[in-house]
Amino acid sequence: MPVIIPHNHTQCVVCQQPFFDQRPIHFETLAGGAVRGEIVATRNVQGYDGAMQGGLVSALHDSAMLHCLFGLGIKAMTVKLETRFHSPVVIGKNVSVEAKLLKSRHGVHFLESKVSIDDITCSSATSQFMSIA
Repeated sequence: MPVIIPHNHTQCVVCQQPFFDQRPIHFETLAGGAVRGEIVATRNVQGYDGAMQGGLVSALHDSAMLHCLFGLGIKAMTVKLETRFHSPVVIGKNVSVEAKLLKSRHGVHFLESKVSIDDITCSSATSQFMSIA
């Protein structure tokens, strides 16, 4: 099932326009409220030769985790994002990103995500988001 985007997020440069790929990233809801999206990273997001730039990998995590919250009916903003890199995200390969909510407490939501190529984790992240009106 596709994730519904709040009206005040429809102009996001990262997820509502072609940013990582030739088309906007699209997230689907998985079991338990997790989300999954897929891209083929283009040279437009390249850092070192043949690899996606690290800050943009972090943006991919952030986008997936926010869409996870959108899928659960929660509007929120990033408070903290910590990204770990395990191997390069290769340009031209099918890249998947998955995110899930771990817990919520006092309007703060704790999430985790992973970016993978061929089921091999290239990057993982944890975050905290704060609910907004």
